[in-house]
Amino acid sequence: MAVFESLRVTGGEAEFFDKHLQRLLQACAERAIPCEESVLVAVAEVWRANSANGFARIYVTAGDGGPADSVTAARVYILLEARTPPDPDNPWELTLCEETHRPAFPGLKTANYWFHCAALAHARQRGFDESLLFNERAELVSASMANVFVLRDERLCTPPRSSGCRTGVIREWVIARRKVEERRLFREDVLRADEIFLTNSWIGVMPVATLEGRPLGPRSIGPRLAAELANRRSEV
Repeated sequence: MAVFESLRVTGGEAEFFDKHLQRLLQACAERAIPCEESVLVAVAEVWRANSANGFARIYVTAGDGGPADSVTAARVYILLEARTPPDPDNPWELTLCEETHRPAFPGLKTANYWFHCAALAHARQRGFDESLLFNERAELVSASMANVFVLRDERLCTPPRSSGCRTGVIREWVIARRKVEERRLFREDVLRADEIFLTNSWIGVMPVATLEGRPLGPRSIGPRLAAELANRRSEV
C-alpha cells in the first residue's frame, strides 16, 4: 500500500524535483495517506549532500497497522542505484502485451507493480526492449515502465489518465512543448502508427524503431525531443 515517484539524480540534483514532489503529494492525497512535504524535501537534501548519481525512487507507504486501519502516519522509503541511462540514438523495439492490464488505481504510480514487471520481463525474454499494455476496454494504457506517444496522420497522441496511464513528469514536459491530443487509443492506432516514442524520468524520451518487428517510418519528433531534453540537462 504505497505510492511512488521515480527520478533521475545527477550530481546530487533530482531532475524536475518540484514536479515529482507535487505529484507524490497529490497521489498521497488521493489515497488518504498523510505525508508532510518537509519530509520529502529532506530527501532531496540527502542526495544533494552526497552528490548522488543514479536512478532514484521515493515510496510513501500507508504506514503501520492492518489494511482496514485508518492511516495516521506514513512511512517514506528512498532508494538510489547506479545505472547507465539508455542512449536515445539506439531506438527501442516494442512488442504488444497480450494480457489485459487492470491497474488498481488508474493514473497513480503504486507499489502494486507486479504486472508491469512481468510484462517487461516477458518482453525482454523475447528480445524486445519494452511492451505496450492495454486495458479491459482494449485501450492503450502505456508501456510497462513508460508513457507512450503515437504519431499517426500527423496527429501526435497519448492516452489520457482515464485509460489508466500514469501522468508522468516527462509526459507533461512533452505535452507542454508539442501539440498533443490526449485521447483513447486502440491496437489499430498503434499498429498503423508512423512514429512512436516512450517517456519516463529515467529514459527521458526514447524513440522506437520497430513494433512487433515491423520498422516504423522516419523518426522525427522523438529524436528532436530527446535532443531538447539532453540540452536542458546539460544546462542545469
